[in-house]
Amino acid sequence: MKKDLLRAGAIYAAANVISAGVPFLLLPILTRALSPADYGEVINFTLLVTLSSSLCGLSVHAAVSVKWFERHQRDFPRLVGSALLVAVLSTLVCGAALVAVSDVLRTRLELATPFWFMAAAQNGATTLVGVRAGLWQSQGRPLPAAAMQVAAAAMNMTLSLIGVFALEMGGEGRIYGSVSASVVCAAAAAWLLFHMGEARWSADRTDVKELARFGLPLVPHAFAGALLVTADRFSVSTILGPEALGVYGTAAQIGMAMSVLGDALVKAASPWMYAQMASRTPRASLRMVGATYALIPAWLLIALALWMAIRAAGSLIVGPRYVDAIDLSLWFFLGGAMSASSTSIAGLFFFTSKTEWLSVATMVAALFALVCAPALTRAFGVQGAAVSFFAIQMCALVAGWALSLWVQPMPWRRPKLALRVLRRAWTGK
Repeated sequence: MKKDLLRAGAIYAAANVISAGVPFLLLPILTRALSPADYGEVINFTLLVTLSSSLCGLSVHAAVSVKWFERHQRDFPRLVGSALLVAVLSTLVCGAALVAVSDVLRTRLELATPFWFMAAAQNGATTLVGVRAGLWQSQGRPLPAAAMQVAAAAMNMTLSLIGVFALEMGGEGRIYGSVSASVVCAAAAAWLLFHMGEARWSADRTDVKELARFGLPLVPHAFAGALLVTADRFSVSTILGPEALGVYGTAAQIGMAMSVLGDALVKAASPWMYAQMASRTPRASLRMVGATYALIPAWLLIALALWMAIRAAGSLIVGPRYVDAIDLSLWFFLGGAMSASSTSIAGLFFFTSKTEWLSVATMVAALFALVCAPALTRAFGVQGAAVSFFAIQMCALVAGWALSLWVQPMPWRRPKLALRVLRRAWTGK
């Protein structure tokens, strides 16, 4: 069982690295082909996609993944069909709402009206792909789930390059390529669900209500989470304009290298983490605390090392118009280190099923982001916005740790003993 978990973790980690690395791989190409203003348009669209993701789809992919374990007690293909219907309808509602407010908010994001609906469409398509991939994950089939994730990333890159270069559409080509890839993958995912008999063209009112009860309470948490990663970029867009956002967004994309690495390593190590919590022994609790304390400085050192490597190879990664993004990316590497550190804290909430406290921590950090990001951006420009990203991620870490004291009491006040026990566990000495 342990080997299966480690194998699955390694497969998902590899798929995450490949798919999340697509924007990073495109960076040297796009920063030479697009002006900062054009690239700022791409970043603005990404902001809109992230902010609207909390409503589109209503997290039905997560609901279906959980309900699969109850498949013998219900008409499961009908539930999947209902989930697809909820995803489509919520996407249409979200798209219509975005179009309705586009005239009011267009001066802030500077996106044409069609892109507002396309942001919703991309989120809805991602949800449909998530239903197919989520079922494979619940069924213990990591290879097809990872293959779909990698295929979607490859199509995203291919169609984006066609839009930018073959069709000469500039920043809009990148947007159209990304949305087109999502829609094609969603169609393939839906076809596979029906072809394999895991979905049926039928919807039930009871299933729809159940799915809505699952997804609607998660909207505030998801929206708060979106604010954590977009408040700084939204502030740059509205206060400093799209050209500044182009350079700033480039720095954020460079800093994604830390996030990709952190996400991959955390997922690979999660089986060990949950095994320690499941044993419920004092020694296991000390190992968990020791690992958490050890990881914080380790992530910071990794972040600094990655930034120094990026700085040394800066001219190869970005075009001459984006050189300022290299130094700015330091704060994104450090923020990624804080985000990776907080993942182990978040695991305590998931393990105890007290995710409402995780929502509280997320919303506290989101409120801090709404104040911190605009204030620092107005005072110090893009440098202040980048510092705010680091501060917001640190706030999320501290808030999660403070609330975990009530959720899952751990020996946090014995760091030396915890580190000693962890060292013995790994070295046998």
